[in-house]
Amino acid sequence: MNWKISYYQTPHDNRAQPFKYQELAQVVKLTPFLSGQAIQILMTNVYGKTPLKFKRLLLADREDFSNAVLVPKNGVAEFVIPQGQSIGMDAITFPVKAGQPLYFRLEADQPQTYVDLASTYDPSLVNASINSRVTGQPHLRDKWHQRKSWFSLAGFRVLRENSAPLVELAGDSLIETGMVAAAIGKHLLTNYPDQVTMINTAISGSQLVCDSPTDTPLFATFGPSLLHRLTQSTWRPQIMIASAGGNDLMMPSISSQKPVPMTELEAGFEQLTRLVKQRRGKLLVPTLGPKRAKDAAYGGGKARVNQAREQLNKWLSQFSWAVDVTNVLSDDQGFLASQYDFGDHLHLSPAGGVAFADALIPQLDQLLREGIL
Repeated sequence: MNWKISYYQTPHDNRAQPFKYQELAQVVKLTPFLSGQAIQILMTNVYGKTPLKFKRLLLADREDFSNAVLVPKNGVAEFVIPQGQSIGMDAITFPVKAGQPLYFRLEADQPQTYVDLASTYDPSLVNASINSRVTGQPHLRDKWHQRKSWFSLAGFRVLRENSAPLVELAGDSLIETGMVAAAIGKHLLTNYPDQVTMINTAISGSQLVCDSPTDTPLFATFGPSLLHRLTQSTWRPQIMIASAGGNDLMMPSISSQKPVPMTELEAGFEQLTRLVKQRRGKLLVPTLGPKRAKDAAYGGGKARVNQAREQLNKWLSQFSWAVDVTNVLSDDQGFLASQYDFGDHLHLSPAGGVAFADALIPQLDQLLREGIL
């Protein structure tokens, strides 16, 4: 019997935009990719400047928590996550079934500041709600236009006999928002039930080669580049799907960051392939999405960004690890098709997430068939 990660989502560093609550009740839905006879829940306060104290953590496989069990730490309900640390709760016997959502209720009855933040928009596999009273009843929302965030709960691992390959979804907000993650996750749960596990390490605003500027508190939350994060990562995925590069092109138009030379971006992707290969993994990189002529956020640099996107996509197309999603998502004028548009001309709707995933899935399946499973 071995402990295997069944769901994990990397928390953001939100120290630049901390959340302060007098009390807290949060409910989080996470969908396991692997079944197991026991579970250990993983909590984080990696970016916190002070310890976090919680009244209790409840676990259930029903949304109404009618069969909830208390999850202790060192045998007691109340627990503390020290500043700058992650902890594992006590392992408890609790049957976990791949594809059957689990529900977590976390309570704090004292004023605290929270900065380890995770989010989703697509609520199908992952969802969350927060109430500012410890006795409150957070209600999970189904509207995909609404952001759902939670604190400090990173995921869980399960005790099981069989091993399983790990698929890591990495990069930027196209992954972090959950549309692509949900589509790929549903494919894995349907076609490889209890055989493949998936984690989401994407960070909104993340760049491939550039650490984020600190012009504004929002930019500061984007954190180190994907390459810098990867050099420090302990994950060893058999397959990494990395959406990256677009923010490197966009940030100079909206911040103090200097434009990134195309040669530096190309070198960045080459370094990415080497880092994944060193970990004995396989890499899939979607091309950058359609041009963004409608997006006011680009300001006067709009033409430069669109030209650079086309140039980078052309360079990427020569590699077997690159997957064309640009044409799949484009309308007949080369813009993001309306049915795939979140509404901001930058991000994807659930239909866009499915189209994006469908472009990747044939190569993902091929890699899984080539001796990984």
